[in-house]
Amino acid sequence: MLDWLIIGGGIHGVHLAHVLVHGQGLPADALRILDPHESLLATWNRRTANTGMRYLRSPRVHHIGLAPDALEWFAGDRGGDSSELWIEPYYRPSYALFQRHCQHVIDTYQLDRLHIRGQALALHRVQGGWCVETANDRLVTRRVLLATGLQQLRIPGWAEPSMQHAPIQHVLDSAFEKQHIAAGAEVTVVGGGISAGQIALDLLDDHAVRLATRRPLRQHDFDSNPCWLGPKCMEAFGEADYHRRREMIREARQLGTMAIDVYMDILTAIRSEQMHHHQGKIIAAELTADHRIILTFLDGTTHVAEHVVLATGLQAVAPEQTWLADTITRCRLPVARCGYPILDRTLRWTDGLYASGPLAELELGPASVTIAGARAAAKRLQQIKLIRGSSL
Repeated sequence: MLDWLIIGGGIHGVHLAHVLVHGQGLPADALRILDPHESLLATWNRRTANTGMRYLRSPRVHHIGLAPDALEWFAGDRGGDSSELWIEPYYRPSYALFQRHCQHVIDTYQLDRLHIRGQALALHRVQGGWCVETANDRLVTRRVLLATGLQQLRIPGWAEPSMQHAPIQHVLDSAFEKQHIAAGAEVTVVGGGISAGQIALDLLDDHAVRLATRRPLRQHDFDSNPCWLGPKCMEAFGEADYHRRREMIREARQLGTMAIDVYMDILTAIRSEQMHHHQGKIIAAELTADHRIILTFLDGTTHVAEHVVLATGLQAVAPEQTWLADTITRCRLPVARCGYPILDRTLRWTDGLYASGPLAELELGPASVTIAGARAAAKRLQQIKLIRGSSL
């Protein structure tokens, strides 16, 4: 029997496994990471590469290593021009540096040896712990840590009917490949957030790009105010009413905003007429005989594109609408009105069952889904006794 099974091999799953084994001293043979992809961080790697990310939105202290300054030390050991490694404000790492550090951590600590390739299909209580069923196996463990991220693409209603036969793709889709967009093609990028800005800039060299946003372009340094990582905001988040917590999360998140470097590069491109910008709500998409797409806006204007790239983010799905639904019902797991888990201070949902990422947002707050949220989750989990065979 394992001591811990982490479901999800993304940023959260990998960092938390690293903390439990190499930070807390849990034997490596006592923990495994269950993830359906060929390698750890596969979804993160694919999505960030798809957007053409150049610099992270997170500062240098947010990464998958143990010590807060691990990324900075890693960069220093490699020398080179520091101006290419970091960007202000907040000393944010380049994407290339962050990716090299992630691989360094995985290789150095042999985290890939903890990986079991498979998809969790069911979760049952058993004597002394839990059983996780996959298509090919039954994994028995004392504790389960749900570290699953957001998976469902947010597809606008006007786009969904046309995506089967029109050149409309979501930038975070596993099937999205920039190289399949013909050089010189007229591309409309839909979305006002950082991913939209990143992919619009990435396509600019070889394509005629139009950025379509529902609102004016907006800049914000982070996904939410940094005070949500400390006691200043989190003290108020101790609110007993979970519906109010949900409202606080909704109000705090800066959806549809760009980091300052992306924002300024987009403005420069628009002002120099290298990129077009249209503000308005798209209400329809029509495919022409020559496979171009006519986009109709609420104000009656239309634009024609040869390719549409949706950068409209990911859709939150309550666990009661996923494979966890049966477990929630059978084990009578506590959930708030919004369907999300009610956890204790150690992120425990019930005996032996823990959560991080989106599933922990009613406990960790607006930053729960970010890299910083993974580190915040690690601090909570470190309060748990990790002696093998100890009480759950």
